[in-house]
Amino acid sequence: MSSQQEWGAFAATAHPDDIREKILTGFKAGKPFTAHTPTIALPPGLDRVLDFGCGLGRNFPYLTSIARSVTGFDLPPMIARCRTLATQKVDRLDDDWTRLRDERFDLVFASLVLQHIETDACVSYLHDFARMAPAVNLFTRTDGDFGRNVLDLVAETGAYDCGPCIEVEQDPHTSQLVVVGQAAFDDARRDTASRHYEVLLRSRVT
Repeated sequence: MSSQQEWGAFAATAHPDDIREKILTGFKAGKPFTAHTPTIALPPGLDRVLDFGCGLGRNFPYLTSIARSVTGFDLPPMIARCRTLATQKVDRLDDDWTRLRDERFDLVFASLVLQHIETDACVSYLHDFARMAPAVNLFTRTDGDFGRNVLDLVAETGAYDCGPCIEVEQDPHTSQLVVVGQAAFDDARRDTASRHYEVLLRSRVT
């Protein structure tokens, strides 16, 4: 079973609190299921933003505050749950990537999702992002579930100019990101430790 099949099956049957715990480890222990505020400056004047891997809409409150239009994308079972469980409505929820990948956005917002996707699929999505939007806000754990540093996969696409990588941790009480360090992109992509980085990717394609 692929990671996407596994997540889809889980989203279709699990209790909402179990889904929130899988998305945000510590939710059941009291960690608030709230949007994180990026630690890096995003491009101003955003019109259309794509929340890739939107889950149950955790980041919708933040994204709707910075963009005129927000689209959430995820697997069909997760989108079905998002329609009923999201606390903040957005302009559109979509589960058809073959259709969505032909559209244009000002920003792709990818928060703690690429680390869970198989290598080939992850690279394919990264190439799609570069065609879809001039910028990607990427928040990821470096050591992906399939043995590759996600930032190294970004570099291998050759599709982006990459800003500095801000190392962050989540405050255990607020779930907000706290800056704990910074690394040059090339250093972060070769890092063998398990770290969380936030980085702004500028497309070389669009």
